[in-house]
Amino acid sequence: MASHPPPRSGGPAINGDPRPPAATPATAAAAARGETIEQCILRSLGEYFDNLDGAKPHALHEMVLQAVERPLLKFAIARTNGNQSAAAELLGINRNTLRKKLTEYRLG
Repeated sequence: MASHPPPRSGGPAINGDPRPPAATPATAAAAARGETIEQCILRSLGEYFDNLDGAKPHALHEMVLQAVERPLLKFAIARTNGNQSAAAELLGINRNTLRKKLTEYRLG
């Protein structure tokens, strides 16, 4: 995995924090195991269902999309130092779509 330099200081902030989202202990452990994003999601879903304790899940599709999309948007914006055109290109989506999603997730 390639190492990337931290974003410039004074760059655009996401929710007041100019740094990209930090790795959590769970993501660090997943990376150490060589786990793919897909494997991580499948493992997390298994843990989610194991922890339901008999309760029925609700709106699983929406929950998973939000859990993945919000940090992905935060990462793309941080990675491109707030350049929405570059972030949209990185994500492979239209800039207007990115702006709509940033508004939807209250990131912009």
